[in-house]
Amino acid sequence: MLRAVGEDAVLRYALYICEQGIQKTKDTAQISSWTLLIDLEGLNLRHLWAPARIAMRRFTEVMEQNYPETLGVVLIVQAPRLFPLAWTLVKSFINENTRRKCLVYGGNDYLEEDGIHSYIHREDIPDFLGGPCPCNIECHGLVPREEYTRSTEDVLEKEAGLQSLYKNCTLKRGEIHEVQVEADVDGVITWDFDCVLGELQFTVSHRTFSQPQCNSSLAGLVEMAGITYSTTPNTSQTQSPTDSYTDKIVEDSTICSYLEGDSVQGSYYVSKPGTYVLSWGNATPPATLSSKSTFLYSIEMIEPKDYVGSVSSLTSSFSNLSSAGSSWNTSSVASWNSMVSR
Repeated sequence: MLRAVGEDAVLRYALYICEQGIQKTKDTAQISSWTLLIDLEGLNLRHLWAPARIAMRRFTEVMEQNYPETLGVVLIVQAPRLFPLAWTLVKSFINENTRRKCLVYGGNDYLEEDGIHSYIHREDIPDFLGGPCPCNIECHGLVPREEYTRSTEDVLEKEAGLQSLYKNCTLKRGEIHEVQVEADVDGVITWDFDCVLGELQFTVSHRTFSQPQCNSSLAGLVEMAGITYSTTPNTSQTQSPTDSYTDKIVEDSTICSYLEGDSVQGSYYVSKPGTYVLSWGNATPPATLSSKSTFLYSIEMIEPKDYVGSVSSLTSSFSNLSSAGSSWNTSSVASWNSMVSR
């Protein structure tokens, strides 16, 4: 939606909904707050695209400034295993008072005795959640790419806050660009990149050095600038010119190929501490007129203390995870998870 209509249009529509709600309830003295029901079925890493998170920060600030204390409770249902990671990425711009109003239900827990009908009359529960109230909202999936009016480059150009998050890289044929990440056990590495020109191969590897390099103070460090070098194409294992290290592709991973226009979001749950390398290689076919590949990328390292905190912050005070939700932990995150939108 952000690429199709822009951030301002989405914000105006959200404000329109709020104003409509106020108009419909202004003559009813008994209504002083409203309940927000959020269905997270289908949530995936594509929804955590960095520009979308920046837009959500702006929406949240506008709502909190212009509609204070109108929010009664937020019911988040069908939260997937990805939710703790998603919460880690968005909780920083939601104030503590709003966080305490959030109730999270995993799976079908929202149907239990202490589920959403404790806050919503049974007759008002929408049919797509098993209730009797018909909902005529049609779900059409992803916005087609041909409807996009803004590329990621356009978004970055107009959003100064995003320019510091993304790096631009151009590779000649036979070149590889890599970014090193120092990670502790139970950390989560997340990435977001757009293939702007040509074709790319992408992989995540664990790097083993010939000489031990132990420095726990580097945990969580992401060398965003990265390095670019030439290497033999179509290999799953490369070495430096001095043979000082060996890269091994992480478990449950392969060398993935992406086409011009692809937008990719992914994550990796760290089960073994050390140095991890995210690599992009130019995979543009030899017969192609242009021999270059250009892409934009952003990488974030979520440390264990931050990730666990994202779950515990929900279990405090009024906000509680349901029985299914309370069993979530870092092991719930898939070892390798990458989503591409075309």
